Amino acid sequence: MSQPAANIHLSQLKQTAQSGGYWLISAVLNDPIEKVCAYYAVNDCKHPVQNEQACSNIQHRFKLSLFDYQFPKLQLLSKQPLRQTFLDLDALTLTQIEHTLINFEANQTTLLLGHDLGIGPLFYTAKQIKNNGYKHLALLEASSGFPFAVKPAQFMLQDFPFEAIGGCSLLEDWKIANRLASDLGLPGCFEGSITTLIKPWLVAENQRQAIEPIHWQILSFLPEEKQQILTEITRPYTWLSLKTI
Repeated sequence: MSQPAANIHLSQLKQTAQSGGYWLISAVLNDPIEKVCAYYAVNDCKHPVQNEQACSNIQHRFKLSLFDYQFPKLQLLSKQPLRQTFLDLDALTLTQIEHTLINFEANQTTLLLGHDLGIGPLFYTAKQIKNNGYKHLALLEASSGFPFAVKPAQFMLQDFPFEAIGGCSLLEDWKIANRLASDLGLPGCFEGSITTLIKPWLVAENQRQAIEPIHWQILSFLPEEKQQILTEITRPYTWLSLKTI
């Protein structure tokens, strides 16, 4: 029988609005997190503490993603703000979505893929691997906007369409080249899906393998329908391992 998901209790809650309609929620943990997951659930009802049982219905839940964690501090990315009730009580209980456990090889060349809330754990993982001496890459997609200002990319990349000239400055500060995709026609972004954006890179990298073999680890924080497409388009390439989270 599987064990119930662990609850995580938070206090000292703060939330700040971000670009693209996102919210960054900062808090302090009572206890360390034993299993770091990409996503968490919270009961969003009017009386989360006094009437917790009544609030357990799934219709009251919404998802948040991990942005940063260094005990005792935790930061989460959300597409909606917390109710004022949580802030007034200065208490929040999260439930881990355990099938989203973050698991990766720290010392391996990595391609990070993130979509919407998946951008949060992408940043968390990028921070863990940023100084390990490998030339990593990140591709990000947003269905509305990005939780950061899109700036002209400083790293030149030949494997992507010319119009994809925007990037995330924080990832570049960490020496991680990156490109952005959106269906909204956002300036500096590839207009289309991240699963289309990756295709020319796969072809070009496959050709480079004959000269300089490199095994790539792909960590995907994409929704299920994009995960399925990604699995199919990467299947022919034996020089990569795909981990979907």
